[in-house]
Amino acid sequence: MSTLTKKERKFDKVKFKKYSLKYVISIVRLIFLIGMSFVVLFPLFQKIVFSIMTSTDLYDATVSYIPKHLTTANYAAAWQKLGGISVILRTLGLTVACSLLNVACATLVGYGLARFKSKVTDTIFLVVILALVLPSDLLFTTRYMLMTATGLTDTWVPMLLFSATCTGFKASLYIFLMRQFFKGQPHALEEAAYVDGAGPLKTFISIMLPGAVSMMITIFLFSFVWQWLDSSYTSIFMKKIELISTTYGKLNYDNSDTSALSTLNVSLTKAAGVIIIISPLVALYAFTQRYFVESISRSGLVG
Repeated sequence: MSTLTKKERKFDKVKFKKYSLKYVISIVRLIFLIGMSFVVLFPLFQKIVFSIMTSTDLYDATVSYIPKHLTTANYAAAWQKLGGISVILRTLGLTVACSLLNVACATLVGYGLARFKSKVTDTIFLVVILALVLPSDLLFTTRYMLMTATGLTDTWVPMLLFSATCTGFKASLYIFLMRQFFKGQPHALEEAAYVDGAGPLKTFISIMLPGAVSMMITIFLFSFVWQWLDSSYTSIFMKKIELISTTYGKLNYDNSDTSALSTLNVSLTKAAGVIIIISPLVALYAFTQRYFVESISRSGLVG
């Protein structure tokens, strides 16, 4: 009886150590996540606070994070400098169009690279990987000369053309994500469709495409964010067209005054402008984050 009791006590000690270590790891993980969240969210919190402050609050030493004088004047000034609703809608239209083209093209190319094996597909995939690691600045001069020679600059055509041909910014990443996703899908689905008499195109549209919705939404999200905030391609190929990325520079100065007070007002207006610009991105991610997490976990990039 005493021997059994000792074994039970020993088992209880081992069990206690096991669960204690588990709880300690959970607490450390929680502290780490809280710290990372603070690092990521604190700058955003500061921007939100500054955007509703007045210059008087900045001079007031008793004001730290809660303004004494709430105002929306910073948002009104930022909205005017950004160009108002016309610039927002123009940027939104271009961003949505480019994102949809990126999704369609990357899905087709990714499926082809994942399912149709040949020396050509291997070479194409090698080019995709090469384009993924090479800086996009290397192609700016050639592309600009081509678009200038054809008279397509200062129009939407260059951006739409890059998206439709999978040669735009981060297009190689979209192709890689779709290829990895389709490689993880079972071949039995396509084989069953072929047995029923479906061809490759019908199989792709009716069988494979519905299962790739989550990854397509993820690519749309990536493309939307990068196109919305893009200031490289748009500043080169669309110089005369006002977009969010080009009018953002107007938030950095105030022509009406050069005093110290004006500098403070500029910083407050800039904070409000940042909130206006990222608000659509935050809203978009809030509606698509479930698909984003699901598609990344099934893309073969983790685990």
